[in-house]
Amino acid sequence: WIDPEINVDPDQPVDAAMGPILSALEATIAFEIVGGNDMQRFQSMWLQQIDGVGGVSRAESSYFILPSSVSTIWNHAYAGALMDARMLRDKAASEDSPIYHGIALIMTAYTLGQMTDVWNDIPWTEALQGRDNIQPGYDSQESIYQAIQDLLNEAVTDLNNAGNSNYVGGDFIYTGNAGNWLKAAHALKARYAIHLTSKLGQDAYMEALDELALSFTDNSEDMQFNYGTGGFETNPFFQFMSTYPNDIRMGAILIELLKSYDDPRISVYAYPSDTLGNYTGSEPGSGNTQASTPGPAVAAPDVPSYFITYAELLFIKAEAMLMTGYDDEEVKMVLADAISASLEKNGVMDTAWLADYKQQIGLLSGDELFKEIMTQKYIATFYQPEAYHSWRRTGIPELTPNPSGATMQIPRRFPYPSSEQALNPNTPAGIEITDRVWW
Repeated sequence: WIDPEINVDPDQPVDAAMGPILSALEATIAFEIVGGNDMQRFQSMWLQQIDGVGGVSRAESSYFILPSSVSTIWNHAYAGALMDARMLRDKAASEDSPIYHGIALIMTAYTLGQMTDVWNDIPWTEALQGRDNIQPGYDSQESIYQAIQDLLNEAVTDLNNAGNSNYVGGDFIYTGNAGNWLKAAHALKARYAIHLTSKLGQDAYMEALDELALSFTDNSEDMQFNYGTGGFETNPFFQFMSTYPNDIRMGAILIELLKSYDDPRISVYAYPSDTLGNYTGSEPGSGNTQASTPGPAVAAPDVPSYFITYAELLFIKAEAMLMTGYDDEEVKMVLADAISASLEKNGVMDTAWLADYKQQIGLLSGDELFKEIMTQKYIATFYQPEAYHSWRRTGIPELTPNPSGATMQIPRRFPYPSSEQALNPNTPAGIEITDRVWW
């Protein structure tokens, strides 16, 4: 007999429209996973692009990483991103909205990709069931990779039928442009194909080339999340550096590579370490607090989180072309285009320098050309997840482990979070951070 609407709080809605769900989904993945300090800072330190010289970062750069250190990422991925993506998929299906359904599938695939690439086996087919299954089983990385491609294939079908007719807002990445989302789906399919070259060989390279032909054509189509310049709207690494200004310095190997090429990106990748304009890096374990700090290309308040970029795709293309028998000169043209895209993206385009670089690589072929492609990819994907994945796959550039490290090898994966180890008996046991993932 009591009016069921009498205690409804208008400030605490029990449902949300697709637009706000998508906004929260994109922001969570961008801030916590793509650019998240607990995810990306670890990887970049182990990759020696940056070095932890103080506070907890020095321990983490020395491979001291605890299960509790990664719990936040895991929780944001499952309770945040993947659950929000599931809600968006369900709502989009009920409201017959292929554009939102396709975007939700892409964001699901992206999150699964980032998770499996650092954890190997993860829950998926039994996950996201709430109280119905609080101890989900773990799926193999091989099956997760198949699920990623299936999700992206379904997204391609949705977006081919989407248009902009039923877009109602909330998209901070492409503002509802179904064509750009379609290209992003193909870009991710190329990335996840190239990861499997050790398993599938030529087939993986050919698949990557096929997908690249349907993807980005310039920097303007990059899949990225843009930040503001004030308060909590700023880039996560900027927030970290603002809070802990003495904890992170540039890694010696990246600084020396940039200097060896006289690379114009050094001016935006790092700040000078002295008043003379010199750039220096910190060797792993040295704790060199006088080295250069990360520059505006990665640590400015409004620098985006890059999900996947045109420059990365060109490096994939160059590698795939080389490994499938294309002429070396064609490969080098694509490599130069990749570097050009990176220079332009970072606002330091220098045509004279690029012309000189083309001359320098004129005689490269075979293994030396492959090494050059992967070295340049390491430089161009500074503070991006793909840099770590490419290094684990190829071993380029050659890195010497931190002599003060907790292990004698550079970590190749994350430990499972403490909550999973304590509460889910299906969590794989006996895992070491130096274990290789399946691919």
